[in-house]
This record gives sequence, C-alpha cells and structure tokens, in this order.
Amino acid sequence: MPRAIPLSPMPPLALSNTVITSTSKFLLPAITLFLISSSLLSFTMVEAEPLIKNTHTVYGGGCPAGCSGHGQCVGQKQDGNVNKIGHECKCHDGFTGTTCSLRICPSGRAWADPASASQTAHASGVECSGFGFCDRATGKCTCRDGFEGNACQRLKCPMGDNNFLISEKCSGHGTCMTMKQAAKEISYDMGLFTSVAYTNWDADMIQGCVCHSGWTGHDCSARACPWGPDPRITSAKDEIQVVDCKCEDVCTGWIHLAYKGENTRSIPFDSSAAFVEHELNRLRSVEDVRVTIPKNKACTHDGSAIKIEFLRDVSRQRDYQNITVNVTYLSSAGATPTASVHTQGVVSIYDATIKSQKSTKIPMECSGRGTCNVGGSNNGECSCYPGYGPASDGRGDAPTRRNNYLDCGSVRTDFNWTGITCPKVAPQYGGSADICGNPTAHTACNPNTLACTCDTGYEGGACEWLSCSRGKAWFDIAKSASLAHQLAPCSNVGKCSRTLGTCQCNALFEGNVCSTMMCAKNDSYVCGDKGVCMTMNKLATYSTTDGVYNDATYTLSDTTWDANKMQGCYCRKSMSGNSYQWNKDQLGNDGMLDRVAFNTYRGYYGFTHTDFAGYDCSKMECPRGDDHLTPGVNEVQRVRCSATAGGFMLTFRENTTELINWNDPAPIVEKKLEKIFTIGNVTVTFTNETAVAYSGGHGSAKGVCNTTYADIEFLTELGDLPLMTLTSSNLVKKIGMSDLAGVPKINVTEFVKGTRENIECSGHGYCNPDIGMCICDVGYASSDGQGGIGHRGDCGFHYEETQIFLPVDELEE
Repeated sequence: MPRAIPLSPMPPLALSNTVITSTSKFLLPAITLFLISSSLLSFTMVEAEPLIKNTHTVYGGGCPAGCSGHGQCVGQKQDGNVNKIGHECKCHDGFTGTTCSLRICPSGRAWADPASASQTAHASGVECSGFGFCDRATGKCTCRDGFEGNACQRLKCPMGDNNFLISEKCSGHGTCMTMKQAAKEISYDMGLFTSVAYTNWDADMIQGCVCHSGWTGHDCSARACPWGPDPRITSAKDEIQVVDCKCEDVCTGWIHLAYKGENTRSIPFDSSAAFVEHELNRLRSVEDVRVTIPKNKACTHDGSAIKIEFLRDVSRQRDYQNITVNVTYLSSAGATPTASVHTQGVVSIYDATIKSQKSTKIPMECSGRGTCNVGGSNNGECSCYPGYGPASDGRGDAPTRRNNYLDCGSVRTDFNWTGITCPKVAPQYGGSADICGNPTAHTACNPNTLACTCDTGYEGGACEWLSCSRGKAWFDIAKSASLAHQLAPCSNVGKCSRTLGTCQCNALFEGNVCSTMMCAKNDSYVCGDKGVCMTMNKLATYSTTDGVYNDATYTLSDTTWDANKMQGCYCRKSMSGNSYQWNKDQLGNDGMLDRVAFNTYRGYYGFTHTDFAGYDCSKMECPRGDDHLTPGVNEVQRVRCSATAGGFMLTFRENTTELINWNDPAPIVEKKLEKIFTIGNVTVTFTNETAVAYSGGHGSAKGVCNTTYADIEFLTELGDLPLMTLTSSNLVKKIGMSDLAGVPKINVTEFVKGTRENIECSGHGYCNPDIGMCICDVGYASSDGQGGIGHRGDCGFHYEETQIFLPVDELEE
C-alpha cells in the first residue's frame, strides 16, 4: 500500500544524469535541480523548466535572482516572529514562482467543479476558468476548444456559412450575445422586446445567437418561413386591450402609449382613432392594430375609451404584452388627469360596450396550411396545401394592398372543395400521401377544422415532418433574473433534421437532444483515461473539504439548471494524504472507478503519488511539503479510551482503519493507522498517569484502552488536519464506569494543532505539471518530509552550502 517510502538505493532508471531543457521563450534565471542518486549524497545539476505556479506569496532560498524584478525580498513571519531575513519573495500582482519570474493567468468562474455547499458551485477566481491551461511565460490562457476570452470564460457562439459561403459567427445572420446581454437588450429587429436583468452564474459565460429577422436555428443558418393563424379556425379571437383616459374641465397636453417598451410619439388629448392607430402602427414592436374611439377623442372630461385590437403580432407568441399609458404631459383645470389599461375581459369604466379580451389565435408556421422549405430548399418559402393561400392579410382572409403575407393563411374561394377534408400531402420524411386520411398514418383528421392532429414525434400542418426531442436550452432569452433555459429542440445547440427526427449536435455537446456538454478528451480518450466524466450533480457527491466529504449537493432548480447538463472530469486521486476511497454507489456499478484510483505514482521523479489535474486530466500535481525555513509543528491528536474488551475503528479523510483492539500496543496501532491510504507515517505514544478518577481505572500502559491516553503524531500529513472520527466500536467499559454519567468509552481530540505548511514543492521549486515533477531551486532537493534528504520529491531538503541572497537594503549597507 503506497506511503512514505524509506530511503533506499534508486533503481537503474533514475534520472541522475538527465538534462531537462526549456522550450519556453520566456528567459528565466538558471535553477538547479538536485536529483538523488543511489548514494543519496551526490547531486547532479540540470537546467530547470519553469512551467506552473506556486501560491501568490512564494518562498525562495534567500530570494535568488532578486525576485526577477517582479517582487520584494522580505523576511517571513509566522506567529508574529521573524524567522529569517530575506528568504521570501512577495511577488507583484500578476507574477508567481519562487523568483517571481512566472506569470499568473486571468481567472473567472469555474465551468465545472464540485459544489462547495448546498446548491453552490462554479467558484470564482479559478485560473482560466478551469477550462484552459496557463502559459507561465506569457500569462495567457490556452482555452479548451469551444471556449474563448482571456480567462476562457465564455462559450463560443456557433459558426456557419454566410451568404458568401464564408464561415462566420451565427452564420452572418445573427448577433452573438451572452445570456445577460440577450436578456437586457431591446431589439425589435431581432425579436427582443423585453429587458430583464439576468443574474445567474452563467449570465456572462454562456453565449448564443440571436437571429436577425427572417432567420432561425441555433446558428441562424436556416431561413424562417412566415407565420400566421389557421384560417380554418374562424372562432379564434383577436387580442383587445382598452385604454381609459379622463381629463376634466379644460384639458391640454398629450399622452404616450407604449408596447413592449417602445413609446409612441406624442398623442394629443383630442386625437382621433385614426391618429392613435397610425402612431401605434409606426412602432416596430407592433405589426398591425385597429383602433376604435366611440367618443372620437382620446381623452375627454367625462372619460373616453380607446379600443385597441391586435390583428397580428410580430413575436409569434400567443400571449400579448400589455400596453402602457403615460399621462405625465397631460394637464387639466380640474382634477388630475387619469388613465388605465384593461385586459382579459375587463370592461371599460366609461363605456360598457367596450370590453377587452384575450387572444385565442395561435400563430403557426405557414399558418398550419403549408410546408416550409420543401425538400430542404432553405428558401424561407411556404408551399401551400391545395386550396390555401398563397397569400393572406395575416388574419385568415385574402390579402390586401396594405397587408399581404405569403403565409398560406387564407382559404381560396375559387377552389373546388368537394370531398376535400384534411390536407393530402406526401410526408417529407418519405412515404405515401393522404396522411390524415390514412388510418395507418401518424395523424388524425378533425372534420370540423380540416386539420391534422399529429402523434408524438410528428409535426407540421399535415404532420409531414418528424420532430426532434426537446431539452433545456443552453442559450435562450431569460424570462426573469434567474429563470431561463426553457425547453427547445436539440437544446438549442444542434440542428434538427426534420426528415430524420434527429439532432446533429455542436462539437461540444452530446446526447439525443444535445443535452449534456462533453467532457474533454486527451489522446482520444475521455478525460485522457485518467479520470471519470461526471455531471455537476455527481461531482457534488465527491466534494470534500480537507479530504472530508462536506455533504454538498447540486440538484436541478432554476438557478442550478445545469445540474445534469454540465460535465467535467474528476481526475484520479493519489493514494496519499489528500485522497479518499471511491464509492461505487455514487456513480453506479459501471466498473469505471476501478481504473481511476491508481497509476498516480510519479516514479523516479519523486517516490510518491499525486493527483492528476486539468480539465482533461492531462496534467499532474507535484509533491507538496513543508518549508523548513519557517517554524512549525506536526499535528498531534489524542485518543482517550477506557475498556476491558472489544475494539474500535477510526476514519481519517474518508478512509477507515481495520479493527483496533482495546489492548493493541502502540506499534500495532501505528501499523493499523498507516495501512490506510490517507495516512503515510505516524508515531503513536502511550502515556499512563497514576491518578484514577474511579474504581478499576487504568492499569499498565500495555493497550490503547488500558492507558490514560494515546498521542498520534502525523509525520507526513501536514498542516491543521481534520479530526479522526470514531466509525465503529464494540468496546466494553471498565467496571465502575457505568456509575459515571456522560463518560464516553472513547474520544478523539486535537492535542497539538499542526502548523507545518503543505505547499507545492515545499515553496522551493517549480512544478512541471506534464510529469508531476518539482524543479527545485538552487540548494534544494527531495526530502524525507522532516527536513532531511529523502524520496518525497518535494524540494524540502536544504543543502546548507547554498549561497544566501540578502535583501537589497542590507547589501547596500
């Protein structure tokens, strides 16, 4: 079982004479790596390859290279005491590394990460947003395919051929916007009629196409056909809204009407119905309205009703928004002028004959009486069924000079309707005609409306198309601050083939409705075959704080809409102090976990295990250790146990020991603790005190439960550690303990808080994430975890003859 390995000769393949060369164009001072040879006393100097970061405040051996001009050489303080003058580089903003010679890359919200608490994920301040790799020479992120921005913080918009067959965002027929921009923008040309302040985590991260008028599809590559109401449904009602306006005595001034946020020009109080109608029809948000004013004036001293009928709406939505009225510029010699709007059946206050009503007309592609883009022509034209169209006034009647729409929205009077019922059209997906009349077809004919009722999976006025499944849209127009991502064909990130009924997903997405984002591949393998692809929901079940499960959850809601859609790689964890056992119940018995928790051994670079890392698990973390130049102590946890039989088990960072018997001596307890993955080396010490608080107290210190207490000192797990917990116990109390209420048979407490650092490469080297190897500073080499030379691979051993660089001010003295 992997753990801290005792010193022993290195195998023949050791890299004692290997030179590591740098391919970076960013010039850095020479850094020396000491590799341990078989003698453990000879060292080989090689050129280092600086690749990746340490913490923002880093530790260097006497501040070599004067912190590269990008930091200040200062003394390190711990617990208020200055330890050593001039050994720490405090880097300026944007720089990192032991000599402040490396760049920090921009950061953003994480695209995919384990939740940190209930319904809380997508942490801020993640370098390259977790979907890119940082170039330490330039400080620039190299983003995963499909993402862009200086911190890889935005999903790219889909590309498509424009009219000149040149690939362009949104096919040149739309505008690429973030969720936040699309929700906030008002653009009548693109069908954006409302403004909402969308604030969810993805507001500035997910981008999509908002198509120009006449175009549709997730990439705006398809021509849209005209829409209109079914001309056969003559009982359908238009939307009617009523504006009441009263201006007593001598009235002057004007009012303003607004629809979908767009205001009319000034409408004088005595305007006629024709003038009000003209001003409303000038709005881009209004397609066609008819206005009636029984009293012939918009506002009167005894109140006037303005009846507004919506004959056609450009948004293709069944539900109309309410008109608003502004009387700020209306004045009266009498009472203050008033105005109100009535909808959905409410009668005017001033005219009982004027009543509002809700629209029951349903806009349909080609008015439900024609086929759009027949044969995949993509010309945006309707091919009308026999007896319909080709044009209408948009209201189910024949076209007029003013209103002439090629939407198949009228019934032809010159057509012989004898024996004609529902449309007889050959299906676009293949097969015979007479769809509705064929009893084996996927439709039923309504003899009253002469319309086809399609079965699930079929669509079109004659059910001539196959429909694609719908999923939560990755991009759409938000309805409120937190409500978006409504159902859409192919989740709005794929093309729907209406002849096949299948989705052709964009490169980043997968599933029959393109509902999930793929995990990244490396060497053609998902997660590089070094991790497991998980949804955000499953990642949350593996969320830990200092190696202990924190019971975080990430389940579906309006704000966590991506719980089962966004996926990320959960990379292999090392069998060391920052890992934990796999739980197959959390992922299902698919066998994948068996391949994850191994092969984290870093071989001859450092005889240790580290985690794989990166969005595709292609990188490796480097060994971590303590900076010997700063004071610190090991963690000591104290176990008090009083029993005469039985045993107990302890859990540390989700790994549980075998049964520890009540009378196990210190060496046996030590071995049982060191058998679990999460503990390397510990020292167990028994202490026996003569003071006895009750009859039959402690005897001689021969067993863990037959001594006053047992102190467990952690030698390889550094810092302030989580407390070991009692997982199982069948201990039998000592005689007389039952008389002492509340006295436990066993407990664990922290006796000494660990203060030794647990930092990458012990703060005295750079990490090469391609091999998980620390490139040590001059005078530093692999340690044994206690400051001596060893195989930990952490740059924690200090070669005392190394030159010490003093701060500039001391050199001047």
